[in-house]
Amino acid sequence: MPLFSRAKVAPKPAVGSTAPQPVAAPSLDYLPGAPGTDPNGLRGIDEHRDYLLSMIGEMRPFGIGLMEASGLTLCESLTSDLDLPIYTAATLEGWAIRASNLAGASELRPVILPIVGEVGAGDPRGAPLTPGTAVKVAAGAPVPEGADAVVPFGYGLVVGNEVEFRVEARFQQNLWLAGSRVADGDRLLGHGAMLTPRALGLIAEVGHDKVLARPRPRVAVVTAAIGLIEPGMPLTRLTERYDSTTTLLAASLRDDGAQVFASGIVSPDPRVVANAVSEQLVRADLVVLVADFTADLLVGMAGAGAFDVAQVDGFTAPLVFGLLGPDQIPLLVLPLSPVPAYLAYELFGQPLVERLGGQEIGEPDLVDGHLTSPVESHEVRTQLVLAHSTSAGVRPLPFIGDQGAAELSDANTVIFVPAGEGTLAVGSGVVCWVLD
Repeated sequence: MPLFSRAKVAPKPAVGSTAPQPVAAPSLDYLPGAPGTDPNGLRGIDEHRDYLLSMIGEMRPFGIGLMEASGLTLCESLTSDLDLPIYTAATLEGWAIRASNLAGASELRPVILPIVGEVGAGDPRGAPLTPGTAVKVAAGAPVPEGADAVVPFGYGLVVGNEVEFRVEARFQQNLWLAGSRVADGDRLLGHGAMLTPRALGLIAEVGHDKVLARPRPRVAVVTAAIGLIEPGMPLTRLTERYDSTTTLLAASLRDDGAQVFASGIVSPDPRVVANAVSEQLVRADLVVLVADFTADLLVGMAGAGAFDVAQVDGFTAPLVFGLLGPDQIPLLVLPLSPVPAYLAYELFGQPLVERLGGQEIGEPDLVDGHLTSPVESHEVRTQLVLAHSTSAGVRPLPFIGDQGAAELSDANTVIFVPAGEGTLAVGSGVVCWVLD
């Protein structure tokens, strides 16, 4: 099922050609092979998402210590190189014997075996058991090689250095066999398995200290703005507001398994932005630039890489993607306003993090709903409207301009409002994207 209804797509340009761009910036290099747009110049959400995913690959795996591997994806198949339990042990206190030596034992025909030793819990198992003898063993103690059953202690009558049995024994009775839980050569986990705490416990129990896995993607977040203040600092002008977008995105990235490095708020001057982004390339697998898009935003990065600038259906400002530096580090530019930034991240940023980490690419959860209040559609663009969904229906939340973290915290749904539908009346059926 597509994420949302797709824009009508023009034929895809041939690889190596330059796709039409909404912003003329001759000094910039553009990524080839971008998908087409509809007659309104909009690229469909699905097309944009698929295009971005096609531009990056998975990170290389390497050996990672078990203490740092929780939540990662295994990039090898693991087998055990030992038995669990390592040795065959008695499950209760008794007599280690060969079951065949007690064949036919009864009240009328007791069997008497010499006692040749005793093994306590934690002791070495000692010499192999000689046929026709018995060894006293504690619960949990290793049984001597050659013993294939343990008779409960009370079933043997000790007379001097001998023990008399009046019952038969079953083969392997009261034994915890070596390899009965995990045998040498058993497959533990397959390639692609999620390294959960339980899985890591199993790996540790068979003696492995590392696993081959892809590391958590390192994501650098650079925020470029004027009048945006970091939380905790005082507001000194009425035009200033606190930066909620960086916190929102950083928390989302961490929830998706990334390591996050936030560099703070810098000036939106193109040279400052370019320098701030460049500094992050040495430690990042993905750079997220949070900034209002302008025609000059990328000027300072001319020559540093290639870019895709697209007007994507559902978003008012162009969305930018780039590959920077000799290592082709992906750059994703997200809006300053928290609502479009969060929605753009969930649709386009989260899949990039999942692809880098070698995880399965998740799909937004779409359900049908009915409006409890009317919604106006846009003439040419899909609208993504925050809403709160209950059993009574879906209630659109009011438009909140450049802010909106408070509304995001109240929303549990995003309504997909198709273009050119006029007013969607109360009771109209809508497609809803379920958040969280």
